[in-house]
Amino acid sequence: MASSSGQSVAIAVLLGCASHVGYVGASSAKEPTPGYPEAVIQWGVQRGETCDHIAEVLYGSSRHVGLIQRYNRVACGPGTALAEGLTLVLPAEVTSIPDAKIRSMHPDVRARAAAGAWAPAAPGMPLVANSSVNTLDEGRADIEFVDRTRVLLAPNTLVVIYGTASRTRVSKTPPAAVELADGEVKAALAALRGQSVDVATGGGGRVSASSRDTVVQRRGERTTVAVFDGKAGVSSGGVSVVVPKDHGTRFSDRAPPARPRPLPPPPEWTTADVAPIALAPAGLGVLSASWKPAPGAAGYRVEVARDPELNDLVVREEVKPDVVSFRAEKMPAGAYFLRVRVIDREEYLGVGAVRRFHLVAARVSGGVAPAAREITANPYGIVELTPSPALELSLDDGPFGPIPERIDLLQRAPRALRLRERGSAAAERVPDAVTSLPVRYTAVSAAIQAARVATAGGQALEARVALDGVAGVDVAQRVAPRIVAHLPGGVRSAALAGGEQGGALTARIPLPPEAARPGEPLRVRLDVADGRGGVLGTSDVELPAAPGPARAAVPPPPAAPVLGAYLPLLPVTPAADALWLGPTPPAVVAVGAAAVRAGGGWVAAGQVRASGAIGPLGLDAALRSNPAGDGEGVGSTGWLGARFRAVRLERSALELGPTLRLGVPLADGGPPVRVEPGVALGGAAGRLTWVVDAGLRIRAGRGGEGAADGEGGTAGGEGGAAGASGGGAPAAPPSQGFLLAGAAADAAPWLRLHGALDLHLVHRDDGANDVLGGLSAGAEAGGALFGALSVRVSPWREAGEGPVTAQIAVGFREAPP
Repeated sequence: MASSSGQSVAIAVLLGCASHVGYVGASSAKEPTPGYPEAVIQWGVQRGETCDHIAEVLYGSSRHVGLIQRYNRVACGPGTALAEGLTLVLPAEVTSIPDAKIRSMHPDVRARAAAGAWAPAAPGMPLVANSSVNTLDEGRADIEFVDRTRVLLAPNTLVVIYGTASRTRVSKTPPAAVELADGEVKAALAALRGQSVDVATGGGGRVSASSRDTVVQRRGERTTVAVFDGKAGVSSGGVSVVVPKDHGTRFSDRAPPARPRPLPPPPEWTTADVAPIALAPAGLGVLSASWKPAPGAAGYRVEVARDPELNDLVVREEVKPDVVSFRAEKMPAGAYFLRVRVIDREEYLGVGAVRRFHLVAARVSGGVAPAAREITANPYGIVELTPSPALELSLDDGPFGPIPERIDLLQRAPRALRLRERGSAAAERVPDAVTSLPVRYTAVSAAIQAARVATAGGQALEARVALDGVAGVDVAQRVAPRIVAHLPGGVRSAALAGGEQGGALTARIPLPPEAARPGEPLRVRLDVADGRGGVLGTSDVELPAAPGPARAAVPPPPAAPVLGAYLPLLPVTPAADALWLGPTPPAVVAVGAAAVRAGGGWVAAGQVRASGAIGPLGLDAALRSNPAGDGEGVGSTGWLGARFRAVRLERSALELGPTLRLGVPLADGGPPVRVEPGVALGGAAGRLTWVVDAGLRIRAGRGGEGAADGEGGTAGGEGGAAGASGGGAPAAPPSQGFLLAGAAADAAPWLRLHGALDLHLVHRDDGANDVLGGLSAGAEAGGALFGALSVRVSPWREAGEGPVTAQIAVGFREAPP
């Protein structure tokens, strides 16, 4: 999180691990003493004893005097007596072990033996005298010596291992543990036992730190020493100074060290985002903190470690002075220590402000993932925690105790989990010492449906229940839902079962006799309760009346008959091709062809026809192809029609409705667009049906006809209109009226015969009026698949048109009733 006074730095940390590499040398067959790499013994120094004497007694020769200095910082000069009463830790026998090892590291670290080549380092790698370790841009390393001295290397640091105080025959000054060539090291002792850890620097400088936390930096020729614990002696250029705690000094090359000066004080934390204890959902948590800007700061060093000494670092960053907050994400559960130090303009590293954090791994079964500072859970779920020996927990205002592995919310429903560090008995009086994590419960509800059902023993109420908000919960075991019905005569309940794969839960409750009376609806209140008696949902339902005695099934009324023909003849003429149709069209799809003699030869045209009804609304379509043959025919035409049955009496004894058809040309040479409003009247009497159609046809355009304008005329003895000059196809008149009437009879269930008369009063373009007409008859045979044949004889016809038109078709229809 960023404070208002600066930017923020966010670091995502993923912790890894590496396998350890062991060291094998000329070792003892004895088991190692705990805390040491080999078996050791203790030796109490008597008056006048020297290192040579002890080596001869224990190891048989004074040439093994170096073993005396392996774990002890003592001067072993020839004839130099050791202090009486001093307790030495000595190897139990002569062994050869490395001076140090890489205790832990982060990637990007390399090492080499004396005169060897650089190679990637690994945790546990042994280091002998004159070995070198180099941390690169992202590397860090923790080097532990056999005497438990530790030196921690920052990134971009090169050191040479000199070993411990085991140099043979060193009379006064033990050798340094390491030589710092470049970078930064932290010198630390495992315990202050009057000893020190020595670091040599290029140019002859030396730092001897009796401290758990002394940082030595070397950049170019300048060395800076900062002491945060104990004290350190710093020598350079023949001058030595003692640097106390929270002070520092510096020197360049062989120049004397500067007078020690106080280090920058620790920054002051802000409290707006204090969260010393937080949850780590899915094992990954967030650390965040902010601090107030420090006067004179040139930057800040931010470190996160797993141990209080901040040796086991997982994060280390140096940020600009305007960055005053820190956030680390994806942190596994555990204890962490955050330290922020000021870097002043002289590059002195300041005293650290340290804050401790605890991340607790948490998981909620039957709920959503918990957040860092609150838990959202299902009331029937389980909160699973990872116990921490450093923390204790309290539910609501209860007593504190060890963190349990699981909290069953079905048994306990806490409003908050309170966490604090273990052993802090007075923590209640310390602000922010106790972290309270509120527990928010998701809603669980039930939707109820009910019906009356017949059973072998009478009547029953069947309930269907859908539960919402129980995803991930074992409903049968954790919720144990029941349906409770408030019935006449008492309350009854039954367990709800089922619900596999998200389906509804069901249960049946037998109805008492007083609730199963026929003819009376039943009002019931239904409740869904869980195993603890809590109500999840309620509903007032009304069950329909119980059925009375069974009644004989009433057969459905017979289907209405089809009036007229299924496929009446469609003449191949632009004037007389009105269609004989009933108020309700039959459901038919058919293909066929019609032929007529016209223009001195025979002409045939194919056709596709379909019709059907949706309630009282009927629709039909007829498509006629271009003519084929020796004579002149009418071009391709399409008819689209609609009719509405306005009246139907009894079983189609009488039907009446308006009709409307629209004819459009489908190719050049076809008749123009024509509109045909009309009315259809029909009825049925037994096997006989009749249909009468009357209407008007109006031409809406001239189209691509073969007739020349104004050249039509009436024919002699035939009474028909003359064709266009040049013997072309008859022209479609501008307007005409028509009347069609006919009847149909079913000679057999599979055979229908029909006949019709059609009359047309035609008004020509030249103002003449003609009368056309004909008689048609036909037969239709079959079931759902049927065939139709019809013939029309036209005594009053167009000029050039033969007296007979024939039509044949085959199609599908609804089976005749």
